[in-house]
Amino acid sequence: MTVRQIAEHFGVAPSTVSVVLNNRPGVRKELRSQIEDVLIKNGYTIKNNSSSTPAKSGNILFIYYKSTDYLAARKDNTMASILSGIEEICHQNNFTFTLTNATPDTLDDILLSVSPENHSGIILLGTEYYQNPSSSFFQTPVPLVVLDGFFPEYPLNTVNMDNSYGVHQAISHLIENGHTEIGYLKSSIEFGCLRDRAACIYSSLTQLGLSHPGCVIEVSQEPMVIQQEVAQYLDSLPSIPSAFVADNDIIAVSAIQVFQKKGFRVPEDISIIGFDDSNICTIVTPYLTTVKANLTEMARLATSRLIAMIQKPSPGFIRSTVGTALVQRESVAACNRTKRVEESHSSVLETHIKPSYQLI
Repeated sequence: MTVRQIAEHFGVAPSTVSVVLNNRPGVRKELRSQIEDVLIKNGYTIKNNSSSTPAKSGNILFIYYKSTDYLAARKDNTMASILSGIEEICHQNNFTFTLTNATPDTLDDILLSVSPENHSGIILLGTEYYQNPSSSFFQTPVPLVVLDGFFPEYPLNTVNMDNSYGVHQAISHLIENGHTEIGYLKSSIEFGCLRDRAACIYSSLTQLGLSHPGCVIEVSQEPMVIQQEVAQYLDSLPSIPSAFVADNDIIAVSAIQVFQKKGFRVPEDISIIGFDDSNICTIVTPYLTTVKANLTEMARLATSRLIAMIQKPSPGFIRSTVGTALVQRESVAACNRTKRVEESHSSVLETHIKPSYQLI
């Protein structure tokens, strides 16, 4: 018998027989059983029950924490990359996820009010969280994983980028190009893993034979303010390093604009490397060499870790890191300090301003 003939036998549409054949819902139990018997007798194979869509295993609450101090440094492609990674692992494990926003005023209440009936676990995006974790981090009624949040003093499950390797790549690249005096453009507010990145920069410089940064310029996050701070600092120095590594791309690009206004060529006179590989890297001249963090992979790892905690609770905590890659573009060149650089900087010193920052 054909599917159409079987449908006519039971007085149903052929699509109903097809639903039974493919083991999809929508046919009452007694009729389904009768149709299945006839299909099997006529040589048809019912789609295995295991291949049908099972009930969802749980729901993950993804908390996007936003700080008003971080607006200018918020990267354009971050959320798309992170949500892609979360969605992929949730789909593989038959989980769903829900997104909610949190602020400094609402985060604690959200963490404590999560209902185990509605959410199986929490992923908190900690990029913009720069305080010590509050007690609510340890009192959540469901498992918690912090993504891009550096809390080495606390027993929290975290997933971060490998700053140590990324920084080592950046500084090694500068040294390979002959730069022996490297400055550091440092964020004055250490969001997310920036505290770890700062420690790695000092450590890597020492490991690679450079005792300390040529100079450290601490800056804010607003591009216009960064430019003012960098300009003021440059005006206070008798000389500047031939290269800089910056905490992020926003700082690096803002500094490049100041260097160029002061008469320095990038990268001929000053090389610079950023961090994050955000879209801004390729809309400036020269294109910015930077360190790329795989945010999608970080999100995958955080989601996998959380699901493992949900499915098989165990004591202890795990800190995980995801590797980085150096993206070489146009802002780094071989060190070639010439008389032109000294002449360019002499014009800067004509408007000498009292230093606002301590030279380290």
